[in-house]
Amino acid sequence: MGAWAAGIGFGGFLVLLGVVLAVRLGTLVTLPALGIPGAALTVLCGIYFARVRNRLPRTDRALVNRGPGNLRGALSFVAFVLLVFTGLFAFTAKPSTWQDPGALLTLASVLAFMVCLLVVGIIVPATIASRSRESLRRKAATDPHFRALLEQDLATWRDPYGNAGYGPL
Repeated sequence: MGAWAAGIGFGGFLVLLGVVLAVRLGTLVTLPALGIPGAALTVLCGIYFARVRNRLPRTDRALVNRGPGNLRGALSFVAFVLLVFTGLFAFTAKPSTWQDPGALLTLASVLAFMVCLLVVGIIVPATIASRSRESLRRKAATDPHFRALLEQDLATWRDPYGNAGYGPL
């Protein structure tokens, strides 16, 4: 679910980038060039996100996540990345850059889009991953069909890696 949610956010990011570049460059070429693929990505990922929400998680294989597993870790990582990039720019920029309003607007835009990408790619998936068990339990409590699927899976499920209880819960 986190990957599909990140795809939805990335599609929205592409649309927003197309709009900002169209305004900044004064041409509408970037709007369809980035907006159409962004909208298509958003719709496609939205469809798959809705499908995944109504399906049991696959428990026959282990999934490895190399990113932060919770919101706190994601915020720490994003803050570190922003601090490093902002620090690198501050130490390498020419003094005349701080005087030019156009350059400052461009830098602020780049920083804002970097924040958007980090939110979409790091914070959103980590937040969804950290709340996955609660989300699954809430869905099982409110949806009788989904609960029946869980009970059916529970009857045949065996831990492939040890002797743990039922995997998804």
